[in-house]
Amino acid sequence: MPSPYSYSSLSLFENCPQAYAHRYVWKTKVLDEDTSLDLYMTTGSVVHTALEWAHQQALDKKITNVEQAMEQLPLIWKTALAESPHPIPEESLAPFLEKSMANIKWYFLELFEKEKGATIAVEKKLMYPLNPRAKQWLLGFVDRVSQPHETKIVIHDYKTGSSKMGTKALSKDFQAMLYGAMAANHYKPLSEVELQWHYLSHEKTTTITLEPEAAREAISKAQRIANKLEAHKQVGLFPTNVGWQCGRCEYASVCPAQKK
Repeated sequence: MPSPYSYSSLSLFENCPQAYAHRYVWKTKVLDEDTSLDLYMTTGSVVHTALEWAHQQALDKKITNVEQAMEQLPLIWKTALAESPHPIPEESLAPFLEKSMANIKWYFLELFEKEKGATIAVEKKLMYPLNPRAKQWLLGFVDRVSQPHETKIVIHDYKTGSSKMGTKALSKDFQAMLYGAMAANHYKPLSEVELQWHYLSHEKTTTITLEPEAAREAISKAQRIANKLEAHKQVGLFPTNVGWQCGRCEYASVCPAQKK
């Protein structure tokens, strides 16, 4: 069975077919002069791990409180920092450690106790049959799933960055709609799927109800991208797509468009 598609791989292909090929087809290795750990991304990973641990404890019927979660943070940070090729000065790490503590503290005080009883899964793996005959499957992982009653589920996503979407933007977000559609298919039959995106640094939660038409449009879009991707694979051509994404592309040093 071919490797399943993910939101990340489909979005990368949509933004630039050649960047997709570098990562998933050619598996290009790019020398990166800056090998230091990205502390912004690491903070997000640490917070996700801590919340996953807390909700898994609750699922296992173990008592968990904010103090215990705070005790886990240094251990999770220690594991994450072990991957850094260079020592990170304490003064550089301090604001990120404080941010992770603030994120966890707000979540526990505002949401954890209300939600732990309804949680049915953490880091839930979802598969969706985009085109089973062609062995095209979509793979995704959602941070948490809760079920307030039998015919309703809630998909939770933790965000630690500075950006934040309101209800209108979230209701049109490709990733959110795609994950909602995948969850609806996995847990069917349902009467309602709710999405809650928790913006921890903003101490806000954006909540929407998944509209069936939006879910269908997201799946249709994923199918179109997957079919186009397979067509490119068959002929072996992956053109560059110059645009806003070039500024953050890890393959810029080997891109013919950038060389020109």
